[in-house]
Amino acid sequence: MENTLFTSKFSGYSGEKKSCSIVSRNILTFLLAFLAVGGLMAQVPQKAEMVKKIQPMSQEEISDYYKTVHSRIPNPKHLEAMRKIAQPSDMPVETKSTKGVQLPEKIWFPGEFEEVQAIYVTFPSYAMFRDGSGYAYPLFDKVGCNSNYSKIDSVYYFIDTFANQSRMPIIFAELINGIQQHAQAWINLWDISDSTALKSFMQNLGMPLTNYRFFEAGGNSFWYRDCGPVAFYYGDNDDIAFMDFEYYGGRPADDDLPIRLGKDAGYPVYTTSIEYEGGNIIVDGAGTLFTSDALYAANQDRYGQYYWENNTIKEHTKAPLTRAKVNDSLMHLMNLDRLFVLPTLQYDGGTGHIDLYADMWDEEHFVFSKHPEALSSLTDYPIVAKNIDSISSLYSVFERNYKKDFIPFPKRDNNTWYTSDDDYEYYTRTYSNHTMVNKAIIQPMFSNNTWGATEWEKAALDSMKAKYPGYEFIPIDVRGRTKLNGDGFDGMGGAIHCITKQIPAENPIRILHKSRTGNDYATTFPMTATITNRSGIASASCVWRIKGSGSWNTTPMTAGADNLFTATIEGDPNAVRDTIEYYISATSNNGKTITKPITAPKGSYEFYFGSAIGIQNVDKSSDVIFGQFYPNPAKGSTRIEIQNAKHQSFSVKVLNIKGEIVYSTTTPSMDEHMIFEMKTNSFASGLYTVVFYNKSEEQIVRKLIIQ
Repeated sequence: MENTLFTSKFSGYSGEKKSCSIVSRNILTFLLAFLAVGGLMAQVPQKAEMVKKIQPMSQEEISDYYKTVHSRIPNPKHLEAMRKIAQPSDMPVETKSTKGVQLPEKIWFPGEFEEVQAIYVTFPSYAMFRDGSGYAYPLFDKVGCNSNYSKIDSVYYFIDTFANQSRMPIIFAELINGIQQHAQAWINLWDISDSTALKSFMQNLGMPLTNYRFFEAGGNSFWYRDCGPVAFYYGDNDDIAFMDFEYYGGRPADDDLPIRLGKDAGYPVYTTSIEYEGGNIIVDGAGTLFTSDALYAANQDRYGQYYWENNTIKEHTKAPLTRAKVNDSLMHLMNLDRLFVLPTLQYDGGTGHIDLYADMWDEEHFVFSKHPEALSSLTDYPIVAKNIDSISSLYSVFERNYKKDFIPFPKRDNNTWYTSDDDYEYYTRTYSNHTMVNKAIIQPMFSNNTWGATEWEKAALDSMKAKYPGYEFIPIDVRGRTKLNGDGFDGMGGAIHCITKQIPAENPIRILHKSRTGNDYATTFPMTATITNRSGIASASCVWRIKGSGSWNTTPMTAGADNLFTATIEGDPNAVRDTIEYYISATSNNGKTITKPITAPKGSYEFYFGSAIGIQNVDKSSDVIFGQFYPNPAKGSTRIEIQNAKHQSFSVKVLNIKGEIVYSTTTPSMDEHMIFEMKTNSFASGLYTVVFYNKSEEQIVRKLIIQ
């Protein structure tokens, strides 16, 4: 859709729509030459005067600006127009080829659940032609264009702090405030002079900047997950470097961000012509990459990135790559042991990125957003389900199947489901598109106390807290204000994860641990972890307790060959099905301490242990008679009838198919005849075992299917 904001009464134009025809190369050359000699600069208004022009804009016009300039992917019409005026690159293709990237030794890419020093983010900005003629598409550094490239000229950038007209400044302010509570906020400004305005804006909102660092690197949009650097460690000292993949054509300023940030932050940058976006990257921190086949389509054309040279738009060209060559390139560039490429979703805002429905909270544990059965008619329903099944069938670095949990799927504001592919793509809502910041998760939400919090969102947040043990959740309502939702993230194909980028911690302590979960009927429990740091490990411990007890026990771990540390937890041999929760703690020789999980002690691993109790069928007793669950399968709730002549109280435990206790309670002292009701809407679909037992260890077992 052609942008109409550039013809509005606030754009400086007459109000008539511009022709879509492209100016000739001679006219373009004249315009650029005129700019180069400063012919326009004599009439340039001051930036402060330009800022005044934005304030009368309506919410709908601001929404239009965000949906065009900050769209999730470049408008194909704009790319087509740009290609018609771009000149071929003078740079040989070989200089940007993958084979030319000389990588350092001992590369490893950390998972997003690892410790970070900062999160890289920008603050939304506007671009306006310096001659005062209207708003512009940011193109190159301080150079912009209008919607059909008939005007290319110098631009001002100014930050959007007009919270009374758009939700975006509030969303980004809340995001930065959430980041700085748990890591440093690295804030890119398109014009560093806007730092004063941003500080004042945050202060007035009651969220003063306290833990931040400013950078000036310009840009085209705010989708920093995709265009920002993919950071990795290398060498014996775990030094940090950036991998600079090629970003979407048509966004050359964004494509330069890794190089400019690397220079300012002091990190080396390794550039490749492989086109790849960060939202399509999930790594386990142990040499495995999960992605979608959208990356193949991105590398099957000859078009490279645009650049600005001698006042001329030029375009790199590259050879189309087969799937095999893309795979080989990624295996080399990211030093992978394994690469898993999954089918692309078709109605996710156009990106095909895996971060719309998948996430990891350690090296073998996935959390998914699975489409509910109510959306089974949508095209992406079977694709998501199959992708989840495919991942779950794979083996982790510890040679066992990946573990999986599920979080809910958000609805529309009125608590109804989407009715079609287009209806969902209009919203593209998901809870998976969040960002981990050490012990916190900055979580996109779709309601707040001001605009009508909904019960299903409160329940969804509680469910997510259970699936990410120990994390502090920082919810941000990412919706817009207008009926078009254009000044929020509805319909843009992404949210919090897509606009943030992790910068890993210096001096990392790396802990790879095969966690113990589920049932274990032994009485001693060996623990192992591979733990490394550039200075070496001074000490490591397994910290544990019986769940619910007040104090933690600390069992030192013994160092062995290849940085393998071991310890043994001694359980109670007389225990009857109890739970141990534990975590690993390690301190380096240079004085740093880290835990696994990173959220410990609030978050921990846990497993169930003790002797298996023989089932005594209480049905045969004349004192207690149990019926069967109904309905079974259960949807939302189920009941069971109990006749209890002695008015006994029973403990109730619900076990999933792995034998893990997912729910427990105690019935009150029963009447002689009662109905026990259990809510099931918080359980995942599947087969469950429900165990009732009294003080005499008598048990009754019932099977229950939950849909």
